[in-house]
Amino acid sequence: ILIGASGFSYEEAAEICGCAVGTIKSRVSRARTRLQEILKISGEDEFGPDAISAQVTGSNAA
Repeated sequence: ILIGASGFSYEEAAEICGCAVGTIKSRVSRARTRLQEILKISGEDEFGPDAISAQVTGSNAA
């Protein structure tokens, strides 16, 4: 939520959470993958290249 919804950088989120940047990156990656599975989103092909889907899927669209 800190990265995707609140717009914090990985470094800022790591500082807030008190853990390493690599930990934040791996947690965000796993969370995005899981959310895609739950919502059955495959990326731009099904959902569109808007800013919100780019945040959810971690793509550079928008």
